[in-house]
Parts: sequence; structure tokens; C-alpha cells
Amino acid sequence: MASSDVSSVYYLDGVVIAPDFMFLATQLNVLDPRETAHTRMSTYNPAEQELPFGYFDLEDNIVSVHAYRTLPQDKKRFACLGAQGAVHFVRGSTREVRTEQIPGAGMLDGNFGGLMSHLREIDGQLWACGQHGQVYRRFGVDDWRENDQGIRVKVDPAQYGPDRIGEMLEAVSTAPMLSCIDGTRASDVYVVGLRGYMAHFDGKRWTEIGLPVNEHLEWVRCNGPDEVWACGHNGTLLKGNARTGFQSLGDSDGQQTFVCLTTFNRAVYLSAENGLFQFDGKSISRVKSKLKPELQDAWRLDGIDGVLWSIGVTDLARFDGRKWVRIDHPDNEQIRG
Repeated sequence: MASSDVSSVYYLDGVVIAPDFMFLATQLNVLDPRETAHTRMSTYNPAEQELPFGYFDLEDNIVSVHAYRTLPQDKKRFACLGAQGAVHFVRGSTREVRTEQIPGAGMLDGNFGGLMSHLREIDGQLWACGQHGQVYRRFGVDDWRENDQGIRVKVDPAQYGPDRIGEMLEAVSTAPMLSCIDGTRASDVYVVGLRGYMAHFDGKRWTEIGLPVNEHLEWVRCNGPDEVWACGHNGTLLKGNARTGFQSLGDSDGQQTFVCLTTFNRAVYLSAENGLFQFDGKSISRVKSKLKPELQDAWRLDGIDGVLWSIGVTDLARFDGRKWVRIDHPDNEQIRG
């Protein structure tokens, strides 16, 4: 539903559909997501919209978004994952929304699956992951199935009772808390999470992967079966694969928390709370965008057709390989030096 309410926002997630076409999830600064289920979705498409930014609201706390670059048969271009396991499919032109609920996900209506964290298309199907080792795979309309045997820890308070609360909390605390999922095909899928957790799915079973670090991992990106990247806390950057293992390429003394990464023009770009960084194959350094002021923050990274987008909490910028351009959100104060 379109909304005319004006409020400053911060970015939650975003995905690139075309070089100048973005789909973004934002949160209104006036709302506390712990109290109100609401996300303002935005499309940035200056070539085809009367205004560069278009808006519609969802009554859910969206944690991850996906956009089909080629329209599927039902014309639902966008998919939005809510923290409680609802997936909203949105028709791009009319904003018509159809919602599916992942069975067992979330912490409402008797579910104890845990909150969801990430949505990703792998080999033509949507996959989603979350707390307690949850992984789901979508086979069709309203057909989400668990795909987490071997890593999922199912917790039902009714099975513990008041005398075993400590035991239940221990089970929850040791369960994998997954932050991101990616893969090259349905038989080559990775998940990462807290305490240096990484696991690989070969189409039949999940196998936990031993890593040279135990830092919290925030993101995983598969550039192919042999080139998998992951990043996380304290300057962690990993490269490798499930067959040959992973090598630590980050700064062991690093203080940065890298929350997302992508490869662009033979470099690995890493987003952090206080700016954008890149790994050139030898070392990690801060990106000098020549914007005034420099990029204030970076949260999500995505690109297509020679264009890279940096989606910060407040700062949105586009890079064509030669020049960075800052994009001002109309409801926020402009970032200027």
C-alpha cells in the first residue's frame, strides 16, 4: 500500500536489479521495531518512476530482501523476509502483496524456531536461514520445507518444563545462530553464523567446516564452487571452499566488523560500520571514494553490469568503476561536507 507519511529512515537491506534500479528495505526512525512491526520498502528507479524513490509499507520487520532480475511467471518481482518467518512477494508495478509463512519459523503462534536472518536465491529457488540452525528451501507456492537436518536444534519449552529451564537455555545458547546463506547450486550451499560457525550442504547432508578463526561470521558469498568468501568480526576475511578448506586473509589485529562483502573489478569490497574497505589480494585498506564527506557507513553491497552499490545505514552510493556518486534519500538530511 502506498504511503504519504514523511519520516527520516535508515537502511536495513537492499538489492540491485539493474545498474540504476534498486530495491531497499528501510526503517522509520520514529518507530521502535521492538514495539511496532513495520518496514518502509523503497524502489529507486529514476528512469521509470515519476520520482526517483517510490514507497510502500509492510506491517512486518523485514530482515532481508530479494529481487528477481528477470520477472517470474507470477510477475512478483520482490521478495521480503520478515523476522518471524513471513515472506512477502510483491508485484513491482501494483505493489500487490502475497504472503507465505515458513512453517515452524519465528517465535509467534506457538512456534519456537527462532528469528530469521537472511533470504537468498540459489539455483532458481529461494533459501532462508535463521536462529537455531534453521534452513528452509522453497519448492513452489506456499511450499517451504526444512533443509537443516544435522545442524538444526529444535527447542520446545513444553518438553522441558519449569525444572529444566537451564537445560533449555543451554541448548539454545549452543545452537548455530545463522546470519547468511549462499551457494552455487542446491548441492553446494554454505551457511555462516556466530562463533565462527560455517557448514556446507552437498545435496544430502550438512557438514560443519573447521575454520582458522572462531570470530562471529556475518556474510558468505559464493563466486563459484572453488571461490567462497566469508567475513565477520575483528577484521575476519576468509577464502576457500568445503573441499580444500579456508584461508584467513584478514588482519589478525583488525578492529573492524565486516558485515557484508562482494567482489568487483578484481577486488573484494567489505562493508563496515564506519565505512567501506577493499582487499586487493594482499591487504585490506579503506576505500577512498572522493565523496565529501567520505562514505559515512556501509552495510550491504551489491552490483550488476559493472556497477557497485554501497548501502549504508544512512549513506547510499553508486560506483561505476571510475566515480562514486552519492544518492540522497528525499526524507533524510543530505550528507554533505
